[in-house]
Amino acid sequence: MSNYTTGEFAKLGNISVRTAQYYDKKGLLIPSSKTESGRRQYNATDLKKLKLILLLKSMGLKLDSIKEILESNQSNEILRLMLNEQEKEIRAELGNSEQQLKTIENVKRNLPYLENYPLNSLNDIDSIMDNKKSLFKVHRNMLLFGIFLDLVEVSAGIYTIMTKNWIPFVLVSILMIISAAIMTFYYFNRTNYICPNCHTTFQTSFSKFFWAPHNPRARKLTCPNCHQKNYCIEIYDASRNKQKTLG
Repeated sequence: MSNYTTGEFAKLGNISVRTAQYYDKKGLLIPSSKTESGRRQYNATDLKKLKLILLLKSMGLKLDSIKEILESNQSNEILRLMLNEQEKEIRAELGNSEQQLKTIENVKRNLPYLENYPLNSLNDIDSIMDNKKSLFKVHRNMLLFGIFLDLVEVSAGIYTIMTKNWIPFVLVSILMIISAAIMTFYYFNRTNYICPNCHTTFQTSFSKFFWAPHNPRARKLTCPNCHQKNYCIEIYDASRNKQKTLG
């Protein structure tokens, strides 16, 4: 078995010579042998013990506690329990880090959506994300209902062509007009708007809502606060819908 001088041992263990000497004085890591002149000599077993000491030290244990563990008859069991606890802590930290990464990715993806909102805290971001989800549900419901109406209209058209009976088609057309009106009111009653100039949140009248140019995210309206006409950002109106639910 190879023997190492204090300097060689310290270099292999990535510690200083003074640390190796200190561990010896503390009785924590006594060299396996000494030369006739009294110089310390370490071997591979000592190096393994040093690595264990450094591991325990990295876990936050003090040297006196490490010495007690190494001298205990139950040292392996104590070490196993400690490593289990350390593993739990690390896994919990990893879980928190993964959740933080998901939050960061979510915010990054939604930066174009967030840029038109005044942000004062992380709670604001959470609130905006919840609002976006609610508005998405409104859009989804309208799309699904629209697809259903299209299927009904196509079916009525096919039936009319095959039977030459126009009554079902007329009735379906009337139903389509009524349904379109209901969908429009449904949409109107669930939306508010944010002015990109002064960040005022406001409601608008149904006529302005109906005739205003719009895109999937905004509608061109005049802000009641700054009186500028801009494409105002559409948001879900939780307050109005909450009142209706309570009513």
